[in-house]
Amino acid sequence: MDTQRIHPYENRAVLKEYYAKYLKDVRKVKDSTVKHYFDALSYISRYLKEKNLLKRDIYEVMDLQELASLREILYKDPDFMAFNKQGHQMYSAGLNNYFRFASGEFIEQENVDAKEMDMPLEKTGFNDTPEKPSLSYIATSKHWKRSSILRRQTLAFAHYTCELHPEHKTFLAQSTHKPYMEGHHIIPMVMQPSFDHSLDVYANLICLCPICHRQIHLGLKEERKDMLKEIYEQREERFEKSGLTLTENEFVELGLR
Repeated sequence: MDTQRIHPYENRAVLKEYYAKYLKDVRKVKDSTVKHYFDALSYISRYLKEKNLLKRDIYEVMDLQELASLREILYKDPDFMAFNKQGHQMYSAGLNNYFRFASGEFIEQENVDAKEMDMPLEKTGFNDTPEKPSLSYIATSKHWKRSSILRRQTLAFAHYTCELHPEHKTFLAQSTHKPYMEGHHIIPMVMQPSFDHSLDVYANLICLCPICHRQIHLGLKEERKDMLKEIYEQREERFEKSGLTLTENEFVELGLR
């Protein structure tokens, strides 16, 4: 693993690529229909950009509540709704379908396994020119952006069960009425410059109960090593499929940072 490499892939394209794979491989949608969905979202992106509500496109929105707010703004906009009516509701249909994907509803309803979604993210044919992942700035610190939408979907893929200790029980969360769980980036996002592919992907996200999540961050080093080795054994093939190639020792070392 070359620690001097700079990741050329922009995080905003991750959701776009996963959405394309969902349409093609899960929904089995025809290419012509996929194009209609993406054309609708392209128009919506341009419309929201003109109103200074987006910088680039809809896929840069990494929070489901923010996406819901943008949808509400559009549905209260008479100009958009008139154009949507002329287009036989194709724009609202495209947005609603994308929202359904982003919310993770499809995971339980269509019984989708996370492994089905793993891929090198350049392979679906819908990514734009590769760029560096976006940075968010807080005071003098830099943080790699991460998608709360992907984190939410990760919990749904695991059926709100701890992936290290399924027997661990928690309380029901008010927001979901599901057992409270937390999403954890196995390879820390701070290591993004060392990789050519995004770390904010399904293969690098795991659903953990609060105890296991705190332990993997703050527990005894030897116990953390054991946890990481177990995860690597479960995820090695998924890492490789997502372009994250590293040995067990490299993985454990990164996880202990």
